[in-house]
Amino acid sequence: MYCGEIAGQSSTEFLILVAGIILTATSFFCWSLQNTELTTIIQAAHDGAENALATIEINYGCSAYVECFGLNDNRIEISIVILAAPPENINQFDFTEKVVKKMVKESVFNYIQRALSSLSTNNPIETAFCPYDVSIRIRKGIE
Repeated sequence: MYCGEIAGQSSTEFLILVAGIILTATSFFCWSLQNTELTTIIQAAHDGAENALATIEINYGCSAYVECFGLNDNRIEISIVILAAPPENINQFDFTEKVVKKMVKESVFNYIQRALSSLSTNNPIETAFCPYDVSIRIRKGIE
């Protein structure tokens, strides 16, 4: 006699439980996608900066390295130390602004685009979760 009421009640409880499980799983899935994208972006940006600095060293004979690398409010911040002076025919300001910053920024964006298989050529680069921009600081190191 009470079997029908109990079966209906357990069915409702089961549906509520399944809905809670699906909601939790979906939340974890979205969170993991965002963390995976962020990790991919940071690694690609670091690789792009290192590649640009290696190219600068080969082409200009000017040694440099990434001193600090971080993410702040969707802005990738890269601090670069230049160890050797630029070539004699280029002044320091032009070299840092027009060569180093430009090459590093372009390389970082290219590496991020390739890592995310993105067709976007926007600067800042837009991803599924938010746009990212690059900020570069350069200082002259002790030779």
